[in-house]
Amino acid sequence: MNKIDLLNILKKRSNDFGVYELMNVRVFLEKDMCHVPKEYRRHYINSYIGYYSKVLNNLKSSNTSRYVGDKCSDIDEKKYNKLMERIDYLKQEINEGSSFIKLSKIVVPYLVFIVEMPLHPVGMKFPGGNLVIKRNGNYYCPVKDKQDNEYSLCEFCICMDYNELDKK
Repeated sequence: MNKIDLLNILKKRSNDFGVYELMNVRVFLEKDMCHVPKEYRRHYINSYIGYYSKVLNNLKSSNTSRYVGDKCSDIDEKKYNKLMERIDYLKQEINEGSSFIKLSKIVVPYLVFIVEMPLHPVGMKFPGGNLVIKRNGNYYCPVKDKQDNEYSLCEFCICMDYNELDKK
């Protein structure tokens, strides 16, 4: 499968994802983020919802003509299948999160394979006060090295760990 094939699939899915489902995602995140310290919770939820809404709208209005020639490369299908399996695994662990899973199956592959952007927005603040940042064309995440587990999608994210900042 190439980028245009995947983009067409994701675009169709995005057009089937409505405002009501986005509201359900917010409700899910409100419940799911109860363990996040209060001073970060509201910022995290608003950043996440705002970013994914923007990405979803960009996807809906995307044009496949951008992906011709060199930009129409094949995607790594092994990596794509592993990503989808990971999201399906999350589905088994989450109660009341079907809209969240559906949105993840649209937005995350778009971010990973089409636009090559971080899974969290630049500027998102994590506990400890560190942010997802962009420096010299590279993205850095303060929690990248701390999220290596069977529930995390971090391994698919373009971000590098903050430790890499010192090396660049």
